[in-house]
This record gives sequence, C-alpha cells and structure tokens, in this order.
Amino acid sequence: MQTLYLVSHDSGLLQHWQQAASGQFRCETASPDWAAGPDALVLLDLAHPELAGRAPDWWQTRAREGLLIACNTLPDDHEGLRLLGWGVRGYCHALAPAGLLVQVLQVVAAGEIWAGRTLVQRLLGALQQLPGQQAAATGKGIELLSEREQQVAQLAARGAANKEIARELDITERTVKAHLSAAFTKLEVADRVQLTLKLNGLRP
Repeated sequence: MQTLYLVSHDSGLLQHWQQAASGQFRCETASPDWAAGPDALVLLDLAHPELAGRAPDWWQTRAREGLLIACNTLPDDHEGLRLLGWGVRGYCHALAPAGLLVQVLQVVAAGEIWAGRTLVQRLLGALQQLPGQQAAATGKGIELLSEREQQVAQLAARGAANKEIARELDITERTVKAHLSAAFTKLEVADRVQLTLKLNGLRP
C-alpha cells in the first residue's frame, strides 16, 4: 500500500484526510520538510504557517522529491496555476468530499495531473499565449481519433460541457458521451482534465 504523507497543522483536516484515504493509502502525518522518496504522495495544506511564503525554488525542489497535491479551503485559480507551474501535480479544495479526494489521490499517484475545470481553462488560456502551442494542441495523439471524435475532444478540451458540444455539432448528448468515451480509451486518459492536458502536451 502506498504511503500518503499529510502535511497540515489542522487536526480536523488531518482527520478528514485520514478517514477519506485510509482505505487506499497508508497515511502518515509529516512536517513541511518531510523526508520521503521521489514517488511519495504528499498532501499539503496551504494554510500551514510554515508553507506561507515558500519560494518557487523550494516548491520546484520538493516537486522533484515527491508527488505533491496542494490544498486550500479557499482555492484560487491564480494560486493553482502558479503551483502547477512550480511542479505541483494536483490542486484541489482541502475539504473535498472523501470520494473526490480519493480520486484526486489516485490520479496523481498514477502519474497524472489533477486540476479543476476552471483552472484547466485558465491553464489553456496561458498556453495559447505561448509560441507554437496551437500546433501542440492538435499533435498529442489526436490522429488516433476519428474526425468526429477529434471535434468532440477538442471542444471538451476547451472546457465545453456535453450539452454545449451537442449543440455545436448538432448531435445528441448521448453521442457526445460515446465519442468522449472512445477518445478516452484511444488516448489512454481517464477523464476530461487528463484529456485536456494530453491534447496540450502536458501529460507526464
């Protein structure tokens, strides 16, 4: 069973994390200067006073020493974008429901990146500012998809909901779901966030 290091000074939050994750991970509390291997999964409470003001190079160094998931009770897309840029592998609400928290942990443990929908949209906006990024958005396995699957995948990667995709392409929502399911399988991704990241060259 993989060890999950929990970094928080809030006993209530630690209890919530332990109750949510104990069935899937071996939980251990740790300090902000934990000692763990490069594959260690680390859940960090950004309200911890010892994490405030940590420089980018600290985050970058620690991100090479573990799979970091940063949590905030007041998540902010600007903060999430900054942390992802520093190597953090996930960003979510500190009090996420148990089922969602376990999903976040499993995704990051599998080597993927977790980010909420609005954060992914902001990330895409930042990527589109970079030279040559538009080509990358269509060059990461998109050729494996049929023409219609490509259309659906690209709209989903821009943050469009199933209803919006169905209206845009004049198909049913059920058909949208079928195309997305096929795209997930062909591209070896688990969800829309991973699809978005892969199509934009960000999947590890």
